[in-house]
Amino acid sequence: MTIGERIRSIRKETGLNQTDFGEKVGLRQSSLGQIESGVRNATDRTIILICEKYGVREDWLRNGTGEMFLETDSTIVSQLSSEYGIDAFEKVLIEGFLKMKPEERAVIKTYVRNLIDTLTTDEAAYKEFRAEYDKEHALPFAARRGDASGLAEAAERFNNTLSATDDKDGM
Repeated sequence: MTIGERIRSIRKETGLNQTDFGEKVGLRQSSLGQIESGVRNATDRTIILICEKYGVREDWLRNGTGEMFLETDSTIVSQLSSEYGIDAFEKVLIEGFLKMKPEERAVIKTYVRNLIDTLTTDEAAYKEFRAEYDKEHALPFAARRGDASGLAEAAERFNNTLSATDDKDGM
């Protein structure tokens, strides 16, 4: 496999077209197409930029040896981002959480548990939350084809979800 073919593999693996892939490394679509087809050689600068921007191992790109991608938190999050449609803000939140020390994560988890406890024990807060939940999830679910029986099913899902969170981590 040539370096151009390996670049095409990276592009395909990232799910980008030539224009979008090339923009991140300062190449026009036509230039990238020429590199991929072997008409033009990739410069050292282009190779380094591809490795930096796409988390590619330089040895793999230059020689075809080893794994294609570096496995880092950010490349894993980028893959999740593509798969689950995570926006930039959500991506930063996830990366920030992953970079925390275990004791810092424990503080966040404790805070969230305390919020849930407060929500489930404060009747007014729970009713408000439940009304918002029903509006966002249960009512649209129930409205399908005018069948109101979905409302009961959605409410049951909500209650099961809440019960499942109670069972986790001793809650």
